Amino acid sequence: MKRIFFMFGLMLILAAPLCAQKPLPERMLLTTGQYVGSGSRALGLGGTYTGIADDYSSVWWNPAGLAQVKRIEIQGSLSRTGYGNKTSYYGRSDDGTTSALRLNNVGVVFPVPVYQGALSFAFGYSQVQSFDRRTQVISPAAGASRWDDFDELESGRLGLWTVAAAMDVTPNFALGLGFNYWTGLDDYTLTGHFTENNTRKYTENSISTNLSAGGLNLGGLFRIGRFGRLGAMFQTPVSMSMKEDWQDGEDNGYFNYRMIYPAVFRVGGSVCPGRWLIAADVEYRDWTSMQYRQPKDSTQFEGISRVSANQQIKSSYQSTTRFSVGGEYLFPAYGLRARAGYGFEPSSYKLSGGEDDRHIFSFGVGVLVDRSVMLDAAFRTTSYKELTTPGLKEDISTTTALVTLSYRM
Repeated sequence: MKRIFFMFGLMLILAAPLCAQKPLPERMLLTTGQYVGSGSRALGLGGTYTGIADDYSSVWWNPAGLAQVKRIEIQGSLSRTGYGNKTSYYGRSDDGTTSALRLNNVGVVFPVPVYQGALSFAFGYSQVQSFDRRTQVISPAAGASRWDDFDELESGRLGLWTVAAAMDVTPNFALGLGFNYWTGLDDYTLTGHFTENNTRKYTENSISTNLSAGGLNLGGLFRIGRFGRLGAMFQTPVSMSMKEDWQDGEDNGYFNYRMIYPAVFRVGGSVCPGRWLIAADVEYRDWTSMQYRQPKDSTQFEGISRVSANQQIKSSYQSTTRFSVGGEYLFPAYGLRARAGYGFEPSSYKLSGGEDDRHIFSFGVGVLVDRSVMLDAAFRTTSYKELTTPGLKEDISTTTALVTLSYRM
C-alpha cells in the first residue's frame, strides 16, 4: 500500500523522528490486492483447482491438467471486482468504494493426436491479481497537526501471458510446463489537506508503476482410478522489474528497480464419487525470501538502503500457508453444476498480528448450454481489518464476480 510512504513521510515532518533509519511501508506492492486466479469454476470452488485442472485455466492452477483436455477448447472470462473501505479516523467514519470490470482470461488449448496417452498445448492471457482500492478520510478536528482529509485511490492489475504444454508420461501421470511473461500496471493517487505550523496545506501525489517479469509454472497430476486426482504445482521465484514514475507536489521523478518475489508451491486433491466432487488445496509461500535486487545500494524510498530494506523484510514478513476446500454437485437432468468453496489466506505481514487474515467464501454455477458450450459464473467475498496509520482503522470488504464461456470443438 503505497499511501503509507506519503503519509509516513508527512508524519516525519509533523513530528520529530525517533530514529535515523526510516522504516519500510508496512505493505509492499504485490503483497496486497485481490488474488483472483483464472476461470469461474476455480473461483466458485474457493480457488481449489490444483487437483482438478481440466480446462484452459489449468495454465495457472496446474499446467499438467491440460493433458485432460481432449478437444480443442477456447475460453474467455470477464471479472468485476468491488472494494469497500469503512474507515474510522479519530472517531469519524467515512466510506471509500471502487470497482473495475476487466478481462480475466482468454486462451486456447490444442490437443495433439498421439499414438498413446495425451499431449496438449495452450496459449493465452490471465489476469490473476487486482490492485483496485480506495480510502477516504475527513478528520473530526482539522488543524490538529494531522491529516485534515485525504482521498486515496489505487487501480491496476497483474497478469501473465502463458505458453504451456502437458503430456502423459505414464498411463495415469501427466507433467506440464508453462512459460510465463508477467505484465502489469499499478496507478496510485493521493490528494488531501494537512496542517503544518498552523497553516493548512494541500498535497497531490501520484505513482505509476509498470511491472514485467518472466517465470515458469511446473505441474504434475496423478489420476487415481476413475474418481480421484492428486496434483502439485511449483511456480518459480519471480524477478519483477518495476519502472516507476512519481510526483509529490511540485517534485517528480523516475525510479527503476527490481524485486524478487517468492516461489509458490501448491498441492491439491479431488474425489468425484458419482455426481459429487470434493477438493482441497494447500499453498505455501515464503515471503521472507522477498528482496530488493537492483539497484545495488538504494531503494525507491528516500533514506532506505537496499541492505536495510532487505533486513526489514526479513523481520516484518512471514511465510504463509493458504488452505481452501470446495465442492460441486451435478444435476444431470438440467446440465447444471452448483459449487461452493472456502479459503483461508493468512497475512504475509507479521507485524499486523493477524488482523488482516482473510476468510474467503465463494459460490458458483455451471450450465452446459449444449454439447460444445459451457457457461460458468462465480461470486467471491471476504472482509478483514487493517490498522496501518495512527488513529486510522479500516474495515475492508471485497467482492469478485466472474463469468466464463468455454467452447470445445
